[in-house]
Amino acid sequence: MPSIHLVSNLPGVNALGDHLRAAGLGPTSQRSADALLVLIDRPLDHVEQELLDRARQSVPVLLAGPTVRSLPADSPLVEASGLTPGRVPPAYELALVPGPDGAALGARLGSFTPRDSWIIPDKVAEDVERLLMVRHEMGEHPICTWRPSTGLGVFTLGTSGDVLADPRYHRLVGRWLRHALGAADDGPVKAGLVGAPDVFGVHVTALADVEGLELAALCDGGMARTPGQDAERRVRLVDDPDDLVNDPELGLVIVATPTHTHAEWARRALEAGKQVVVHAPLCLTTHEVDELTELATGRSRLLAVYPAGRDDPDHLAVREAMRRGEIGEPMWIEIFSGGLRRPAGTWHDDERISGGLIFDRGAAPLARILDLVDDQVEWVSATGHKRVWHHVTNADHARVLIRFAGGCEAQVTISDVAAGVRPGMRVLGTAGTLVAAGPDTRPGADARGGPGGRRSPRLVTHDGRRTTLPTPPADPARFHRDLADALLAGWPLSRDPLERDRTLVSVLEATRRSAAAGGALTTPA
Repeated sequence: MPSIHLVSNLPGVNALGDHLRAAGLGPTSQRSADALLVLIDRPLDHVEQELLDRARQSVPVLLAGPTVRSLPADSPLVEASGLTPGRVPPAYELALVPGPDGAALGARLGSFTPRDSWIIPDKVAEDVERLLMVRHEMGEHPICTWRPSTGLGVFTLGTSGDVLADPRYHRLVGRWLRHALGAADDGPVKAGLVGAPDVFGVHVTALADVEGLELAALCDGGMARTPGQDAERRVRLVDDPDDLVNDPELGLVIVATPTHTHAEWARRALEAGKQVVVHAPLCLTTHEVDELTELATGRSRLLAVYPAGRDDPDHLAVREAMRRGEIGEPMWIEIFSGGLRRPAGTWHDDERISGGLIFDRGAAPLARILDLVDDQVEWVSATGHKRVWHHVTNADHARVLIRFAGGCEAQVTISDVAAGVRPGMRVLGTAGTLVAAGPDTRPGADARGGPGGRRSPRLVTHDGRRTTLPTPPADPARFHRDLADALLAGWPLSRDPLERDRTLVSVLEATRRSAAAGGALTTPA
């Protein structure tokens, strides 16, 4: 595996180094490095000649972020790069597109529109490879380049702290390094999907949109399909899920079955040597989580959980506002999901199959709370009511209360008997309040999120300031692009590892014990 030497004096660059290290790209010492990556905001002085010497020794030298603008106009590094720097516009949201030589670099780029300043080149040598471009003033200009004849590359994105901390920027830098080193992605991964049509629709759509992943086989267990689900009919249908997980052509199996079978099919797929994704929640017990984690580690297979709810645009906007300290320290979070509806009587409404109302429709909002509060859960209390809809076994109405070790509390309410609907999410802090609509977690609802016609999240601070938060565009394939990068190029997933998913299952387990004991305070395992 190639290694790199990272030269930087920028605060916040450690996150980039950690990401490259997790992807197997070093960092290491300059002498033993296969490539040099420089992000620096001051003159390099005597180091310039050393870098040129390494480039002449066939060691790629890549100048990123503010490095080029910190060099003098007559710098030999600038001349060797093949770019003549021009003006630097003020920071704005950049529209990145793959360049004529950057198909691999731009693969799975998604909707990344970083806010940053950059250098508009006055001139570009003919032998410079244009890898990434920026649409600017009715034209496209290179922002990321590589010059094979001199071994020099330039990527002028990465001057702001927000960009330096963004995993999507880390991924682009890593691809740039791999391009300079001549490393290519593996071939496409064929995926098999086993599950219920009202759950796996998001995966069918994403697999069709993401380069490097191919939906090759599908098993729906003969369940009735919802109207409009025609895309999956173009793939090979498999009657027996056991045949699907043992299909030698498949490298990836996505488990989107009813919740009580998640552990079984994830285990079978791992035992068959497949990479495995499970639609949240991972399973019903922490014991099952630990068994699956141990099995995946022992087989050197990927085990990941599709993060339903955590990629919702409203949630991302609220999370960023909290991380900026807009409301001070969070004290109280409440999420409401539901309304007045007669349950359809599908497997979602069967407590034995779905795990109950909280497991089925509370997992996503609970995962969002755990994503917002980085603290240990001290106790959980849960109650449920069964008074109206007697044709199904799930509760009609449930409430979960969580207390964190630092004092923050949170409540999730899921209801099928609420005639008066409340805001989807409210976060109270020591300096303000955030209010958001939140995603629809009812069975059959669009799991992809997106602002749609909903009102954007609002911030109200204690000094009376009222702000409508900007929401990122809906990005339903974000997880699947990360997944493709992990399988094809070895990049770590942007999400937290399975520890966060284990915490979610432990909280869900605790809600079951608490509800059985009449709402008793229960500590998660």
